[in-house]
Amino acid sequence: MTAEVLKNTQEPTGTSAFIFNQTAPGPTKPWSWAENLLESAPTYWLVTTSPDGDPHSRPLWGIWQRDNFWFSSQNRCGGFLEVNPRASVNLQVGEDVVMIEGSCSRVIGADDISVLTEGVGVKYDWELSISEDRVHTRFGQSAPVFRLTPERVYGWAGIAGWESATRWDFPRSQETGMATQQTGR
Repeated sequence: MTAEVLKNTQEPTGTSAFIFNQTAPGPTKPWSWAENLLESAPTYWLVTTSPDGDPHSRPLWGIWQRDNFWFSSQNRCGGFLEVNPRASVNLQVGEDVVMIEGSCSRVIGADDISVLTEGVGVKYDWELSISEDRVHTRFGQSAPVFRLTPERVYGWAGIAGWESATRWDFPRSQETGMATQQTGR
């Protein structure tokens, strides 16, 4: 397993989130609340940007493991991520809101890809196989695997519960921090 996907022993820092043009009185939600929703959500929405700047969103299955969101996609979003790796993943779980913002990278190698295949097998009871740095279904579909590494996560309880809005910042590697400083994000 590569070092960058090992679980960070430091929990992300929770602060009050700036939302709806004001800062919420929070943070009132612990990281464990958001992490539980990230792990248990059945469906997620991936938001990417096309090369001409148009937003693109699509529902997908995925897993939250080792402080990263893992997914595969044969949709055009994979091509979009090659041009612009910045993305957002949002949960589809009742009224609760959790949004991940960060950068995606293509996952290469059976050891790393197996994080997704094993997780999907347990979570969705869906078998995937691995070859040629892709996952394959028993129906012949094939897709590359991606990992979204979060920079920050936002969450609040209930669509009207913005008062609990919390932002969790993830520690970044020096390399990621330098790229972030250059882009101003």
